[in-house]
Parts: sequence; structure tokens; C-alpha cells
Amino acid sequence: MNDRLLETCRDGCAMATQMGATAAEVFAQDSEETSASIEKHDLQLARSSRELSYGVRTLVGDRLGFASTNDVRDLGDVCRDALALAKAAPGDPHNRFPEPAAHVAVEGLFDEEAHAFTPRHVVDRALEMLRVAGAIDRRIVVGDGAFSAVRMTRAVANTLGVAASEASTFFAHHILVTAREGDRVSSMDFQAGATHWARDIDIVPAVDLACRNALDSLGCSAGESFQGIVILSPSAVLDVLVAPLLFQVNARNVLRGLSRWSDRLGTPIASRGLSITDDGTIASGVASSSFDREGVPHASLSLVAHGRLQSFLHNAYSSSAFGIPNTRHAAGSAASLPMIGPTNLAITPGDATLDELIADTKCGILVGRFSGNVDPVSGDFSGVAKAAQLLRSGRRAGPVTGTLIAGNVFAALEAILDVSRETQQIYGFRLAHVRVDGISITST
Repeated sequence: MNDRLLETCRDGCAMATQMGATAAEVFAQDSEETSASIEKHDLQLARSSRELSYGVRTLVGDRLGFASTNDVRDLGDVCRDALALAKAAPGDPHNRFPEPAAHVAVEGLFDEEAHAFTPRHVVDRALEMLRVAGAIDRRIVVGDGAFSAVRMTRAVANTLGVAASEASTFFAHHILVTAREGDRVSSMDFQAGATHWARDIDIVPAVDLACRNALDSLGCSAGESFQGIVILSPSAVLDVLVAPLLFQVNARNVLRGLSRWSDRLGTPIASRGLSITDDGTIASGVASSSFDREGVPHASLSLVAHGRLQSFLHNAYSSSAFGIPNTRHAAGSAASLPMIGPTNLAITPGDATLDELIADTKCGILVGRFSGNVDPVSGDFSGVAKAAQLLRSGRRAGPVTGTLIAGNVFAALEAILDVSRETQQIYGFRLAHVRVDGISITST
């Protein structure tokens, strides 16, 4: 299948050049998915689907056009549409396709035995999540969940000589639970897991953690209002710190004038305790692949080192605009133009355990999940601290409800006190608990 899809991409490039394109690129995806979903503590829907899509980019000089289709029989028409759009588009000297580069296939992305993983297996895994949750505690209610199995082939070719294809398998699950006891209802907790290998599927850790967090938040009392220390769980770190940080280091946003870090490369943007890397070449990594959306081989990249900003994330366009090497972070599907995004992003673990971070906190709050708003441009955030626990004199003083946290992401990054030794995988992110000072905590 890899070779056939790649050959179709090459054929599309040839069609486009025969029609008058200066250069062309065709990106293709063939995805088969089987999934089973859970709603209100019951199995609701099982389905299988297949989607085959092609995205064509053409250049006429430095003018760019794009079109896509789900039917290979329309590929010639799509090339014609992309060419017509290119002829009508304004020119831009940074519209270009990448040159070919040698790459080594990333190991551990395709399970040869995945063909034996049937829809029945998918349903059984979803039912297993319900059974595990029920066995943990009768007070648990699974509000939402799903298990899915995906087989995908990606291929890309351009007229400069890029030609790459790769098959992968992916098994993913998520669960959202609450705990109920009489009139008392806990905070919701969401957990997820993923792997490329059927033999490595393990739904227990995500289900167990979600249930334990929900149970721990039963019997909440009113919180307290103060300005001080917050320990963010990996999930809260993703929402409050990492998502806006990724917005700032996205070179497209730098070019648009939306990043306040446009002139901060090599300078501190966070405390020395924060280091972040991104590496799409990790064997069996959840977000690994051998090449990006434009067919450029992935590589390891340091984004933040001991608080200093090391790099932005680039694709071919932005690297040309900056006049620097491509960091190989073109992202997206065949349905759109290449964007920019991370692969396996990880916070470097610290030296202290979570228990030690708590022990060092005289007055603070542990946030299990964040539900609110974060403005990636201004950095201001505010929202509800879910599955939260009040910390007093180095101990967990009990779950709290009706507690808001607010602050500014950029100030929070500079006010990081510690990063935990333990980390948690959340899809393509491996994140730690982060202890931050100066956050406004308000009990409502």
C-alpha cells in the first residue's frame, strides 16, 4: 500500500507539471479506523470507517495554489484547480517546497499483527474500561469514553525529488469520570492513553487515575482566597503553560506579529528549572513519524533549555522567511495547507517527587484539571481548578470546590519553582507536575 500511494503522489506531481505548474507537491493519507464509544456508563456506538484523501499544492513561479479530494479519480481535476488558484494568487518569494533529504525510518510505528485486531477487540476494550471503573468503586460513573484502532498510510512527493511513505498503527483510549455519593458529586476527571502496538495496550492506568482523582474530590469543601503557590498536574500544565507556549514558538505566529518572543531567542523566557524538547524520531513515540507533512525527516529539537528560548518551530515556508534551517515541523492533513506543530514534546523531569513538592508548600493548591480560558497572545488565564486540593503545612488538607485560579502565563513561566520527577504521557506530550508561585486563588 505504501508504494501504491506514493506512486499516485508522483503521478499527481507529473499531471500538475504537464498542466503548467512550475513545481508541485501531493500529500496523501489512507486511514482506517474502528472505534467504540461510551456515554453515561454504557457502550453506545461502534463503527468502522475509511478515509482516503489527497492534497495538491502547485506553484506558478512564486504563486501558490492548493486543492484536495477524497477520490483519486478526481486527482487530475484537483491538480487543475490548484493550478488555477495559483495563477490567481499573489506572489510570495517564500512559497517553496523542500529539497529531498535522506532519512532513517523511525522504528516501532507499525504493528504487523494489527490486522488481527478486529472490531470485536475494539468493543471488548471499551467494555473493559467500564468493568475496571466499576471494580474500583461503585460510586464511579463513566460519563464519556472511547477506544479506537487506526491503521494509516501517509505518502508525499514533490517535483524537487521528495518521495516518502510510511505506514503506522495506533491504538488510543480516553475516559471521563465522576464519582457520586448521595447528593455529593465529584469533579470530572479525564485521562487518556495511546500506543502503536496492540500488545502494549493497557487501559488500566488511565482508568485507575481518572477514578482515583474523582474519588479524591468527593466531599469538597469551600476553598480559600489568597495569592500564592499552585501545583499544576500534567493535564493542567498542558492547558495553562504548554498550549500558549506552543503558540508563541510557532514561527507562523511570529511572522504574523502575534508572538511576544519574536526577538527573544537565546534569552530567558522562563525559570531555569524549565527545559522542553521536541523529538519526532523517538522509537515507538506516540507522535513519532519518519517525516513531516512536507516529507522532511524529523529531528530532535531543544525548544527551551534551562529557561532560555532556543528555537521556534518551522516548516519550509517560515524557515525560508527567517533565512534559517527548517526545524521539520510541518503538520496537518491532506485536507489543508501545511501548518506548524509539535511531535513528541517533553518537559525535562526535575529532581523532586510530587510528594516533595507538596511537602515544600506551606500554603497552596494542587490543581488536577483546569477548565477556563487562556489567551495565548496576552498570556492572561482564568478558570476553575478542578479536582483541586488545598495544601497546608506541606500536606493535602482536603478537596476544595468553587476555586478559581488566574494569572499570566508569561509571569507564571518565570515564577516556576519546581518541576516534578514523575511525568505523564498525554497523547504526544510527556509532562510533569509544575509548581508555580504568584497565582491568584479565589474561593467563590
